[in-house]
Amino acid sequence: MTTTDTATTVEPRLLEQLRTLPDDAFTRVQYLAPQVGCFQGCAMCSQGAGRDTWGLTEEGMTGLFTAIAQVAAERDLTLASGRIHRPGVVFPYLDNDIGSYPHLDLYARLARDVLGVKLRVSTVGYSRHSAPLAAMHQHLVDEFTDVFDGVRFSVTPYTAGYGGRSGTDRREYVEDLAAALRTYRPLLEALGHGAATAACELRFAPLVGIGELTDICVDGHHVLAVGPHLLVSVDRVDGALPETVIERLDEHTQPVYSRPGAPYLHITSDAADPVLATVRAALNGTLSVPHRARTVGVHRFLNADGPYYAADCDFQPDGTFTALHLYPATEVRPRSGYTDATRHLLNTLLAHKKAHGLGRREEFTAATGADVAAVLDALAAQADALDGVDRAAAAHLREQIHPQVTAYATALELAGYPPSLFFSRAFTIDTGQIVNQGRAKGLFRGLTGTDGEPMTPREERGFGQASLSTVRGSIWRITPLPMAATGRLPLSVAGKKNPSTAVPTVLVEELDPCHLSPVLRATGCGLRRHTLTLPDGWIEHTSMSDGLAVFALPGLPAR
Repeated sequence: MTTTDTATTVEPRLLEQLRTLPDDAFTRVQYLAPQVGCFQGCAMCSQGAGRDTWGLTEEGMTGLFTAIAQVAAERDLTLASGRIHRPGVVFPYLDNDIGSYPHLDLYARLARDVLGVKLRVSTVGYSRHSAPLAAMHQHLVDEFTDVFDGVRFSVTPYTAGYGGRSGTDRREYVEDLAAALRTYRPLLEALGHGAATAACELRFAPLVGIGELTDICVDGHHVLAVGPHLLVSVDRVDGALPETVIERLDEHTQPVYSRPGAPYLHITSDAADPVLATVRAALNGTLSVPHRARTVGVHRFLNADGPYYAADCDFQPDGTFTALHLYPATEVRPRSGYTDATRHLLNTLLAHKKAHGLGRREEFTAATGADVAAVLDALAAQADALDGVDRAAAAHLREQIHPQVTAYATALELAGYPPSLFFSRAFTIDTGQIVNQGRAKGLFRGLTGTDGEPMTPREERGFGQASLSTVRGSIWRITPLPMAATGRLPLSVAGKKNPSTAVPTVLVEELDPCHLSPVLRATGCGLRRHTLTLPDGWIEHTSMSDGLAVFALPGLPAR
């Protein structure tokens, strides 16, 4: 735990550099990260960090934050006050996992006493075997609850601990997550559970199918088919399905589409082919092969890769989510195929609550461990039922969804949390498949040719041209840079978007909020970027091997 006094002598040269920054760098700062680099290397993260970390020392963080506060005061500026998204709040992460930063309690004290801001924290957790980290986090919870605006525990299959990379073990990862949840429970309860305050967010691997997309007309009906999915327009059509655009977001920040979805019959069957007889049988209800059938609303959207189709692209009236997206190959999009974005955990939780007479938004306060086990059994049963019609979805449920949900449920139980929180829409948040950000492009196996391009209408709502991010306007990021005494660091060490330096340096840059990139996607123009030179000793480097030795990431077995 940190003990450094916040009183410090402000470094004159640093003050001179800070005084050259525009006001926006102070009033619109969002990511004030004391560390760059991440031992996790999660493929789905919105960062492009290297595997080593470079972080501000206690002296460096105290000196930098004190200098920032002094220059802001000279100009009568209030830090982070110019954003409509969480004004007065800074995020100490981007290109790092803040849970493993050893001086986060000092950061919290400086945020409160020097900068006058609150914190929004997101982490995959930390190792319970690191006595200094465990003590630091306990200190945070005991002394700095009032500094936090939000805490999110991110549960994904891509963390090193869950995946068993770098000498980690999944059981150890679950134990570490449980220990973190146990420690943070008083803080989470003080904040109040909710996506914007205190929650666990589950992100799942995408179910990707690669294959030729059939796009034809049969007897006047539009037919789309790829993998086990066959979609046939209920009505006869004249020409291509018109393009749908997101015109705006409504008062509940939900997308408003330019047209309703066209009704299609959706047949799921590993045995069905889009031939004339099959299409006619599907329309007549006489299809004899094993299948599932439902009516869906289909839209045709356009992104930077080209057109794509989306069936039932938003939440159903009962709160379930069963979206299917189909992608034709284009000059930009290398391959054709589909993503089945069904949110199996969410749908199963809702079904279990409904069976107990509860509405989608009601809390299941009487839930027991048997109810949690019933949800896990239901997910397994769904996989069995899908074996006969969609083997890929069945395998995805068994190999991806079920193990991840089991790990999460186990962590909650070990942490002593009531089973009701497993069912709580305010605490257990199924965000569905990962989005196309960070290093995720490769996981979509050629269904996108553009890094950071929204691939679905829900992604478009989040970080597209008509999105929550666009409304929020540009933001700023302040973070240390990787440092090498001579030459350039390998990308695996430094990361692809953080230039390495030869002296201690802090990067101050403006970001497009849609893509967290210093380039405005709409125009291709670079945004403002500045660097500040720091005194020697203000940034400390931790290699991956050193991090493993000191339990700087969750999932490592005790030695």
